[in-house]
Amino acid sequence: MAKYLGIAAGAGIVVYGYRRIIDAGKKLSSDQQVVIVGGGYAGARLAKELNGRGDFTLIDPKDALHHNMAALRAAIEPGFAKKTFIPYEPSFGEHFKQGKVIAIDMKKQEVSLENDPTPIPYTQLILATGTSGPFPGKCRHDKPTSQLIQLYENYTNEIKAAKKVVVVGGGAVGVEMAGEIATDYPGQKEVTIVHNSDVAVSPKLVPKAQDMITEKFKIKKINMLYNEKVTNLSDLPINKQTEGLKVKLSSGKVIDADLVIPCFGLYVNSDAYKDALGGSMNERGQLKVNENLEVVGANNVFAIGDCNDYDEVKLASVSQAQGSHVYKNLINIARRKPLEAYKPDGFRMALPIGRDGGLTQSGTKVLGDFMAKFIKAKDVFVSMTWKEMGQKPPK
Repeated sequence: MAKYLGIAAGAGIVVYGYRRIIDAGKKLSSDQQVVIVGGGYAGARLAKELNGRGDFTLIDPKDALHHNMAALRAAIEPGFAKKTFIPYEPSFGEHFKQGKVIAIDMKKQEVSLENDPTPIPYTQLILATGTSGPFPGKCRHDKPTSQLIQLYENYTNEIKAAKKVVVVGGGAVGVEMAGEIATDYPGQKEVTIVHNSDVAVSPKLVPKAQDMITEKFKIKKINMLYNEKVTNLSDLPINKQTEGLKVKLSSGKVIDADLVIPCFGLYVNSDAYKDALGGSMNERGQLKVNENLEVVGANNVFAIGDCNDYDEVKLASVSQAQGSHVYKNLINIARRKPLEAYKPDGFRMALPIGRDGGLTQSGTKVLGDFMAKFIKAKDVFVSMTWKEMGQKPPK
């Protein structure tokens, strides 16, 4: 047995070494200048793949990647927020440029930044601008990281003080938010989700997964109101613990609350490209792409992640996969080879409902607490994401 194990281990080392040699030969050509606009999961993955392989520039208005998969944990647990902001400069050095893209010149193939007179030229432009939405699931781009961390630290006090919490939106963010609160404050707070659909999270979740969510809600005493809308949201203080709130619903029902948390309403960050590529956008502001993730009607421009219209559930893992695929095609361009079509892996989701578990779905296969905790719930991908960026998380 030891003999065969030794042979297998040796073969594995040979294969690994061969792959390392092959991978080391993947370089951009000397005339390629790649510009990536947006440093979220898609843009950061592409920048990581390109690091050490040629000339590229990653542009983002923030100085750090916001690991927003862990944002809801940061809203609950004091001291956690600092782990959710990963600085770009240590990862990418001079390849990172902080700034806001205000114009793209398609003819000259260059982008212009706010308060910077020098345009940045490109041979290939990759748009990875992502989406924005309400705090705490997303955060603002116009504040320094230290202030954003403090916003989350302050928010933990709002959660702590609240007794009757209404979460508006029963998608993944709303369900995870409710789960975090109910798990960290068991029996101490009334938690209600108001959701304008008859299925939680996503219609892609099979009935077994939906049943698991319902069972989790019962165990954690989370009240889920399906097919309801909040009709007086604009009149309510948001994300601020306030006694005596009355949340009015479309059915006529009124809920007592002292904290209302918005977990809905994502919109595409299209400001960087809407003037130059308005004809290539859909009604949501997403860029239309072909099978190679190239923007339709544009030369030498790709779009990855949430800002493209590729028919796929928009998840962080999907954004990363698209970033890796465009990296392969940039290498194909360098080698004067045909571009390869993007082929998604299929639907996969890990849904924590608190730090102690949740569910996962891969294709139609559903697993419960153990796998959800193992994959995501325990540290919501903090360690993995810092490692992806080549850094160690703060303690």
